[in-house]
Amino acid sequence: MKKRIQRVKPVTKVVTKFTTKVIDGKLHMVCRNSESDSKYWNGKECHNFTPVSEQATSVLCFRCTNQLTGPPVPRQEPVKSDKPKGWKFMKLYVHTDGTVFHKGVEQPELKGTLPVTVIQPKEEKKKLTKEEKEEMRRALGQEIFALKNQGLKEGRKGVRNDIVKQIKKLNRQLTKLM
Repeated sequence: MKKRIQRVKPVTKVVTKFTTKVIDGKLHMVCRNSESDSKYWNGKECHNFTPVSEQATSVLCFRCTNQLTGPPVPRQEPVKSDKPKGWKFMKLYVHTDGTVFHKGVEQPELKGTLPVTVIQPKEEKKKLTKEEKEEMRRALGQEIFALKNQGLKEGRKGVRNDIVKQIKKLNRQLTKLM
């Protein structure tokens, strides 16, 4: 078994023109804006020390970075339309002001000629309680059991296939209730 020889590159000390200090065992460097010829010069000298690694050549402190970027812009909520959901996909939609739309495209020549489209709200489904779910599961289980017994006794293939289809349908309903 051969030993692998690891070659270690000698660490070269990085030369920087900015002042560095060791504070609590960590290297800190003064901000680039401590000198007026800096690329990010903003008109004020900054003598803030920021923790850096050994290879760092310069650093821009968090205060100077914030001044460069500016405050965050809040995202504005889109204005809610007075039209119902999916109106663009309707074959024919007539707005309350009489404007007629055909698949989302306005038809100005038909304005005011058709009655306003009435949108019926969807009925909310009643949420079942635990007892109601349990009762439905029990009833579906009894139906499945009866169909399996009937399928075992049946000799004709066509009738047996119909019973298997019914059992699969009931099993899907049962898994929805789980």
